[in-house]
Amino acid sequence: MIRKTHLPPDATLLQVAGDLAAPEEYLRRLLGNMRFCQKRHGDARVRIGVTGKQKGKGFSPSYRIDYHQAGVETVFNGFGGTSHSAFTETNVRETNWSRGHATIQEVQRLYDELRKSDSHKGDPKTDGASRQDASRQDGSRDNVSRDDVTQSVPRES
Repeated sequence: MIRKTHLPPDATLLQVAGDLAAPEEYLRRLLGNMRFCQKRHGDARVRIGVTGKQKGKGFSPSYRIDYHQAGVETVFNGFGGTSHSAFTETNVRETNWSRGHATIQEVQRLYDELRKSDSHKGDPKTDGASRQDASRQDGSRDNVSRDDVTQSVPRES
């Protein structure tokens, strides 16, 4: 019997987040690539590959980042889910991408919630004020840098 391992054609990153392998690292690197697109084009949305080797928990789907400009959706680039390296133009076209997407704001919220829940695991005394990566006493925040993890993003020639 052939076992179907594909995701639904309209799956989004938000729907499969609970099945990601190393979700905090995956989202951190994905956000780095999304921020690079947002910095250049003012917008970033992510679609995931729906035909990968997804077998329950522990997968890292490839993803494509798009942006909207003047009402037109444009492909920024595709990236490997494990390496987060940029795809070739051919691979971007040939991969089956989800019809659903998540905005950079939605992905950032998901990442923040994941980090918040991870910091509270196993430490019942931890409260929001004592977290180093949340709010400091002076009110500043220690978030992932907007220019963090841009090594794998292609540069313009």
